[in-house]
Amino acid sequence: MIAITDPNALVPYLRDRNLVPAGESPGIRVLAGGVSCDVVRVDTSRDSFVLKQACPRLRVQEDWFSDLTRVRAEQACLRYWQQVVPDLVPGFRFYDGENWLFAMEAAPEAARMWKSLLLEGVIDPSVALRLAAALARVHNAAADRAAWPEFLDQKVFVQLRIDPYLRTTAARHPALAAVIGREIARLLEHRQTLVHGDFSPKNILVAGQRLYVLDFEVAHIGDPSFDLGFLANHFLLKAVKRKDWAPGFLALMTGAARTYLDAVRFTPAAPLEADSVRTLALLFLARVDGKSPAEYITEEADKELIRALAYEILGDGLVSFDQLAALAAARLRSVTA
Repeated sequence: MIAITDPNALVPYLRDRNLVPAGESPGIRVLAGGVSCDVVRVDTSRDSFVLKQACPRLRVQEDWFSDLTRVRAEQACLRYWQQVVPDLVPGFRFYDGENWLFAMEAAPEAARMWKSLLLEGVIDPSVALRLAAALARVHNAAADRAAWPEFLDQKVFVQLRIDPYLRTTAARHPALAAVIGREIARLLEHRQTLVHGDFSPKNILVAGQRLYVLDFEVAHIGDPSFDLGFLANHFLLKAVKRKDWAPGFLALMTGAARTYLDAVRFTPAAPLEADSVRTLALLFLARVDGKSPAEYITEEADKELIRALAYEILGDGLVSFDQLAALAAARLRSVTA
């Protein structure tokens, strides 16, 4: 398999595929931040694109492995999103299954990761609402394709989400093992639509009014509550991290959830919302006690707050994001009073 991070190997590879103009030396830069893939930006006089190649072992502290075939579903999901919401994803360039890589349009150099902007206090509700509406459009459009061959295999979802997030958390919280077991069964058995699987602010680039949704490697036919809960969880985590900005983050959570739920057409909104709140609670706990802890949650007091709040959400049987926001606001006020 070609090592795309090695320019001596990559340049001939690109030349053989006529992706670099004759006689030109392309600009090549390895992009930081990925834990599951090597990512390289290539700039030529006629195009700028990003190559993404799957790695078998993820770059985290604990042992964590995943099947290279996930890149096949990732490029297929990118191409589907391009059909449904073309203004919110990068353009697809090519796929090379032999080398477990694909290429896509590069975002402008000035583009910023939405996660970084949020942690800096740039809380723009329009971004959250646009993304929630796009997610609903994709889920609605894909809901009649439950037998979609490219996305039927849930192996990567288990490797990258169920095992490291939920099963690891269950092992560390035996009191929740039965609850988590039921939620895992629901997420694996309830196969309604095309789930992104990593719909997170770290996978959104913001370039002015242009947004780029990235990282579809966990794509599968599954339960839509995972995507909504996954996104909303990141707003709640940031409310814990920056309690002074908590009202803004909680408003993003409720606004995005309401936008999505109001637009969903393929399933009743009320049970989907209740499922999403439970999913969020488990993912919230997993970001301190799973294999992929949120790197910005560093204070032990915040970790204990997250654990207590996750237990409370599940124990109280909350069924709406408004209830969740009210509970979170009260708990955050109590620790800052």
